Amino acid sequence: MLSFLKVENFTVVQKAEMEFSPYLNVLTGETGAGKSILIGAVNLFLKKKIPGGALRPNGGKLVVEALFSGEEEELILRREADNNRSICYLNGRMVPFVQLKEEAEKYLNIYGQNDHTFLLNTANHRLFLDEFAQTSSLLEQLARSYKVLKVLISELEELKEKSKTAAERLDFINFQIAEIEGLRMERGEDEELEKQVKILSSAEEILSRSEQIIKELYQDDASVYNQIAENLNSLKFLVEIFADIQPLSDEIERLYNLLPELSSVLSSLTGNVEYDQKELEKLEKKLIKLNDLKKKYGMNLDQLLDKLEELRRESSLLANMSFSMSDKEKEIEKEFLNYGNLNRQIREKRKKTALSLEKVVEQELEKLEMKKARFLVKLEEIEPHIGNVGDKGTDRVEFYFSSNPGQEPGEIKNVASGGELSRLMLVLKSMIKDEEDVTHIFDEIDSGIGGKTAEFVGEKLKRIAATNQVICISHLPHIASFAHKHFLITKEFKQDATFSWVTPLEGTEKIKEIGRLMVGSHVTDDVMKAAEELLVKNSYRE
Repeated sequence: MLSFLKVENFTVVQKAEMEFSPYLNVLTGETGAGKSILIGAVNLFLKKKIPGGALRPNGGKLVVEALFSGEEEELILRREADNNRSICYLNGRMVPFVQLKEEAEKYLNIYGQNDHTFLLNTANHRLFLDEFAQTSSLLEQLARSYKVLKVLISELEELKEKSKTAAERLDFINFQIAEIEGLRMERGEDEELEKQVKILSSAEEILSRSEQIIKELYQDDASVYNQIAENLNSLKFLVEIFADIQPLSDEIERLYNLLPELSSVLSSLTGNVEYDQKELEKLEKKLIKLNDLKKKYGMNLDQLLDKLEELRRESSLLANMSFSMSDKEKEIEKEFLNYGNLNRQIREKRKKTALSLEKVVEQELEKLEMKKARFLVKLEEIEPHIGNVGDKGTDRVEFYFSSNPGQEPGEIKNVASGGELSRLMLVLKSMIKDEEDVTHIFDEIDSGIGGKTAEFVGEKLKRIAATNQVICISHLPHIASFAHKHFLITKEFKQDATFSWVTPLEGTEKIKEIGRLMVGSHVTDDVMKAAEELLVKNSYRE
């Protein structure tokens, strides 16, 4: 709510400070005193263009500052202007105008001759109807369904995007899989392959050299084995004489015993060695292919086999993508049915409530001396599809209005005057529970009414003010009598200039002002008594 307002050098206001009540605040004063000027000052938080003549001649810098208080926070908005520029502040920090406006719109709803943007926005018509129809529970369910649909649709779109390149990717992956699988090798087989190639490529030389070693070291008559055997006795004789050569003798004897074992091992190893050109070519090709793939992927055999498993998994996922898309589409279809069902329930509740709302609004407008006014709620039923779902449903709601007999109701923005909009807004606002911490400012609300109608308007304003702050500019005593806080706007001429002043009224001064509103400037004792009775009857009670 608007707790405090300071205005300096704005048209005829040199300086004014107003501390508002959280309930109903009424501004009164003589015609031309500047009552609407204060509303114009507040409007500088909502409209970027500063109207011509807003700055007082030689009056210094224009300043409008407001303190808004909510349950959890306080907000200070300030706007300064001179002939050269305008500066906006939010809690003492300079900000762009758009940010200032964004914050102000959270707290202010102004209803005046040119300030009915709230009611002229058809999106707000649905808000009124839904509040009157008490659809909040269904709307919460619909919003959750919409959120789920958004996620599912996004996931499906992601799958579709992937599917565009999936076929090409799948072909490439399958090629890589076939390439690695073509090796037909297990982990560690690369070392064995290299060994086999080396054996086959040197088979003849292996056999030749092995045979030579076996013969010369063991089998031939003149072999090393036989020569050692012939000299062992002589060596033993010498060892008995020269003990120092015992270690060498032992080594010769150990060699003597190793030569048969070496011969046996060589015979065993070379027994299976056989030169096979075809087998060699086959293994060489396999080794070349392995080395090519190692170089291509920059991996050893074990890493290639790990990659093969990864490729197989990705191939499976891509191959099953069509099934994933089908499953996702089924999920969307199921949730869409839920959304459609909730949308229909909300529609039926809106349709049923719309008739009641039309009747009640017309009855309330009749009490505001708009006896021939017609009010219609048009509900355009739009069936949901994937492209038009939203968190408030798919149907459109718009209010139509006519104040003249014989005239068909038309769109509010085209047919309603400022005063009619104010009264219509007053009726609607008094029928529903409004958002908290919002300030409603009414101007021209009492234009062309009086008597019982004025009292009815006052009661409506008081009802709204029970839950939200209301600031109302009025010239009627009945409305002023309902005020929780009453401000008097006065005008003064001095030094060839006009000045407006704001004074909060209490006690006798408040009664006197209500008396002036009743009869004019000549306020008698009888008028004072009547004004006091009206104030006692309608005044706000804690």
